Amino acid sequence: MGAVSESTIDRRRPARTPVRTTHDRPSVRERVQPLADAWRPLAAAWTGLLIVVTAAGLLLVGPLQDGRIVRWDLHVERWFAEHRTSALNTLAEAGTWLAETITVPVVLLIAIVVAWRVSSNVAAPAFLAVAVGGEKLLYFASSLIVGRDRPPVPTVGTSYATSSFPSGHVASAITLYGSIALLIALRRTAAVRIFLLAVAAVIAAVVAFCRMYAGFHFPSDCVAGLIVGVIWLTVTYRSVLRRTELAGERPHGSGLGAPVPGHEDPDGYRPPGKAAASTASA
Repeated sequence: MGAVSESTIDRRRPARTPVRTTHDRPSVRERVQPLADAWRPLAAAWTGLLIVVTAAGLLLVGPLQDGRIVRWDLHVERWFAEHRTSALNTLAEAGTWLAETITVPVVLLIAIVVAWRVSSNVAAPAFLAVAVGGEKLLYFASSLIVGRDRPPVPTVGTSYATSSFPSGHVASAITLYGSIALLIALRRTAAVRIFLLAVAAVIAAVVAFCRMYAGFHFPSDCVAGLIVGVIWLTVTYRSVLRRTELAGERPHGSGLGAPVPGHEDPDGYRPPGKAAASTASA
């Protein structure tokens, strides 16, 4: 038999179909799909939180306005006002900026862009946006309904909002820095996760102290903001980010976990069913 030229071999070799590699970025549809799958628990939790927090606020400005909680609120705020110093005033204003109205969207936008580009979890950007955005919407609705006045003490600095309950700064600090911590620690050890969440908790505590010291919030406002932030962050984490991670998503897959049909990895990856069938036939 005569030798076969390389050009003949090349003509006989079937053309390879372009495949998606693990380095392909998920599409917008893949990013949003986890929210579409989890909208029911998210909507139920958000509505329940709004009802509970609003009811608590209405009690404080209504039947409980002369009760023990409100009296303690006033006592704490007056104590802070009487023990202010110029150095503490400066520190309080600086601490407030950790969760200020301008700071939160800027940090959130940066975190979303970074998560979109580097995270292997398709739901990462959506998780950040819903965690912080859902909290801000809940704060706006509940504060508008309750309409609690600011503490009757001189303030340090200025505020853009007039309603005191709940503390949007505290809730934002928890959801913003807590969501970033959870995302960074997603595939790391429990010790790393605890450390990062502790850092987020310290930031939230600093913000709460600064807001009370500056005369913008009662202690009960900060407690309400703490509850809103922790519960909403937990719900979004479990319903969106963690659920996607447990589904074993692949960055280039369709849905949450499956690879695109007909586009298996050229390096040898096969879906479990195909791998089993291949082994059996061998």
